[in-house]
Amino acid sequence: MELNNAKAVRIKIMDFLARREHTNKEIYEKLKRRVEDLNLLKEEIKKLIDEGLIDNKRFAEQYIYARSTKGFGPLRIRQELIKRGVDEKISQSLLESEDWSNFAKLALLKKKGSNILEDRKEILKTKRFLSYRGFNNFHIEEAFSLIRNRENDS
Repeated sequence: MELNNAKAVRIKIMDFLARREHTNKEIYEKLKRRVEDLNLLKEEIKKLIDEGLIDNKRFAEQYIYARSTKGFGPLRIRQELIKRGVDEKISQSLLESEDWSNFAKLALLKKKGSNILEDRKEILKTKRFLSYRGFNNFHIEEAFSLIRNRENDS
């Protein structure tokens, strides 16, 4: 289906936005092959940004929440946001406001349960897993220490 007028383009964009938040880059990428006039697409995206219906900051807030609760860390989420077209200044300020050591702890508990004091090989494997998930060394070490402290308190 070719989208050749402003109304059809706007309806299609609104259809995407009704399902979930999108960045302006995601919308552009999804529709650039289906729209006859790319300038028309850019104009409609700009109008929706001006109306507040497309908001990269709002997208980033929701994306960070969703990914962090699934056990992903700030390094990985930051790269995913950049790939989706969120400005680095926006993502950086939002990412800095989270307690990533706690998210790393939750991911660690989900992966290993409370029995993390195993052999060195298993600990290194678990740290690599958390690193792959996007947590930096500080967050990983802090997560291990939080769990160890909790076990010592018991």
